[in-house]
Amino acid sequence: MIRYLKLYWMFVKQSFMQASAFRLNFWMLVITNIVFFGVQFIFMDVIFSNVSSLSGWTKYDMFFYLGTYNIIDSLWMFGPFFNLLTMSESINTGMMDMYITKPINSQFMVSLRKVEVSSILSIFAGIGMIVYALIMSGRTLSISRVALYAFTILNGLLIMYSIYFILSCLSFWFIKTEFVEQIHTILCYFSMRPAEIYKGFIRFVLFYILPYGLMITISAKSAIKEVTLKEYGVFLVISWGLFSLTGLMWKYSLRKYSSASS
Repeated sequence: MIRYLKLYWMFVKQSFMQASAFRLNFWMLVITNIVFFGVQFIFMDVIFSNVSSLSGWTKYDMFFYLGTYNIIDSLWMFGPFFNLLTMSESINTGMMDMYITKPINSQFMVSLRKVEVSSILSIFAGIGMIVYALIMSGRTLSISRVALYAFTILNGLLIMYSIYFILSCLSFWFIKTEFVEQIHTILCYFSMRPAEIYKGFIRFVLFYILPYGLMITISAKSAIKEVTLKEYGVFLVISWGLFSLTGLMWKYSLRKYSSASS
């Protein structure tokens, strides 16, 4: 474990050096992320000028929810996203050979070799939003609530990583996998609202099939609402169950891999 933490720290430092060489690109990504969530903030403000709540979520509950989404999304961008986004290219160009022949876990290498450092600043936008929501709603969080909130965020991140990683592994069978990013975008769009506002099939999918909605909803509720033991149990089983599947999917995919450079 210590070995991998040191290696990841090297990845982070290397990415910071690269970002310093392209500062304009760095700040454009930061500004784009902040503007995007700023628009969502204004959108929610407009909605709650006409209604008092959405399926039990008040205005400041929703601001806290959006802040939670921003934190998870920023951590996702900081870590795995841009690495997995280029998995298909790595396979088609033969770059995958370099990753799987290193004397370290190849899934770790493929998932975390590059870091998007601009996302670090975007996290503060999310933190600012949840602090604002807490102040305006008059809430305070105990240390245990903060610890539980952080724990659920990390488990939510596992869900997002696992689903995207499993879908990205289809690159070993298909030349083009743009549909993976399209699916991810659609799921993110729906999960920007609590899964509880949806009914029927859409809610079932967001909770149990492609549980993006579950990861944000439980994470936000763990801090400002009550979550039953059953809900926590389902959340943990799904997050760690999906994460376990990533290892199995990766090993199976590598058996099908034929080097593009050979």
